[in-house]
Amino acid sequence: MMLSVNAEESQSEDTLVVATDSSFIMQGNMLFGIGPSGSTGTSAYENLLTKNRESGYDGWLAESWESNDDATEWTFHLVEAEWHDSEPFTSEDVEFTYNYITENELWLASVLSMVDHVDCPDDRTVVFHMKSPSPAFLDDLSHCPGIYIMPKHLWEDIDDPTHYVDEEWIGTGPFKFDSIVPDQYVKLVANADYHGEKPKVGEVIFKVIPNKDAQILALKSGEVDVVSEISPAVARSLEGSNGIEVFVALDTRGYELGFNLKNYPTDRLEFRKAMAHAIDREKICDIVFDGYATPTETTFLMPSVAYDFVNPDVPGDDYEYDLQKAGEMLDAAGFTDNDGDGWREGSDGEDVVMTIPVTGMGGDNSKIAEILREDWKDLGIKVDMKQVESSQEQNEYHNSNFFIVGMPYLMHDDVDDLTFFEVNSLFGKPNWYDYDEPEYNSLAEELRNTADRDERKEIGYRMQEMLAEDVPTVPICSSDAIFAYRADRFTGWEDVVPLYWYVDTKTLIHVRRA
Repeated sequence: MMLSVNAEESQSEDTLVVATDSSFIMQGNMLFGIGPSGSTGTSAYENLLTKNRESGYDGWLAESWESNDDATEWTFHLVEAEWHDSEPFTSEDVEFTYNYITENELWLASVLSMVDHVDCPDDRTVVFHMKSPSPAFLDDLSHCPGIYIMPKHLWEDIDDPTHYVDEEWIGTGPFKFDSIVPDQYVKLVANADYHGEKPKVGEVIFKVIPNKDAQILALKSGEVDVVSEISPAVARSLEGSNGIEVFVALDTRGYELGFNLKNYPTDRLEFRKAMAHAIDREKICDIVFDGYATPTETTFLMPSVAYDFVNPDVPGDDYEYDLQKAGEMLDAAGFTDNDGDGWREGSDGEDVVMTIPVTGMGGDNSKIAEILREDWKDLGIKVDMKQVESSQEQNEYHNSNFFIVGMPYLMHDDVDDLTFFEVNSLFGKPNWYDYDEPEYNSLAEELRNTADRDERKEIGYRMQEMLAEDVPTVPICSSDAIFAYRADRFTGWEDVVPLYWYVDTKTLIHVRRA
């Protein structure tokens, strides 16, 4: 549907129009099921800090922070700021938000499970007292979905937070809410009183265009100024287009092949090690991502964002692509073609069939699975691509032999992310692999309670060694995020590396008229 007449009439040369789909339109409640609504929601509301891909963290409502030696207390020093209704922002708003989330058992409460209590020594200082050492607390606060601070004076009398809608979006962010027409657009205006770096554009309109092809047509016609998450094929087609530039943000998502360790034959270590040599990463990068991806041969953590937390000595050649070696290892493990029909049999005499859940045939995961299915025919291994509903995909990981999963880089950028493989892991870190190794679980618990960075790195190195030895997962590649924008209207898109794969608030602040 076209933008409303009134919105178009009020649109100026200083108005940036972002193509989006309705799932990215925040509905006035950042405490309940925000999903990927960061484009609109985090433009109005703010966290204490946010992750960046250069130096670690950027302060939003906190200008500085520190912990005590054992990371059982985290102190944040707050910026001087105002809510969009001109009320002052204070430490009481922070304390209120955290208590409110916990007391109402909102979906974000589990992120705060390590917090014992919060206190406010003064208006611009807030202290989090932890139940145990919490060296990864900054990551917990800054990673998606994050904890966005809400105004106490507006929310303290709200008894039903899961259904409440703040129709004015009163936050502290760089943009203020102006108007919304559901399923059409949301309009934000620059906050002239913003406490940080002020936006360079006067208005941002997030225009809902559900179909990606229609978004590209709107970009070509000048109806919108930027489209995110475009495919490699579209990126290639836009090369040389008048007034349009393509921007690539490297390594935004890591793809991996995960094995389920409870189901035959992937419960056999020898089988997993053999199949680790049967993944042609270069081919996947070229065919699925048209070159907009980088092969990954480390154990889960991505070197481009995890830096020295990545153990440089593993996995070595454990994951090197070598189909002949994979076949020899399968032979040695007893998976042979005894009846000469071209398919290997297992210990039960039946053909080995690897089941993988897929939600459709057009997505990247399905394309990767299709390449593996074709390549593994040469190994004599059958692959059954099981169609499942997207809502059931993660449940099916436990019922299948293997799965393909793509996770944002921020789930591969810190040693704490290795706790994905721990039994009884925390919220947001599901052990899809059914990997249950007592020593690994102990290391994960030790990591969680160790504050010293060098000691954490040493523990992480051993955990990566175990992952290389036990092979619950085999990293495939890290893919790039591709944006296309009207360079003849706005510039500054490449000043900040996006935190996610869509147009985020940091980018919007830096965009300016060409």
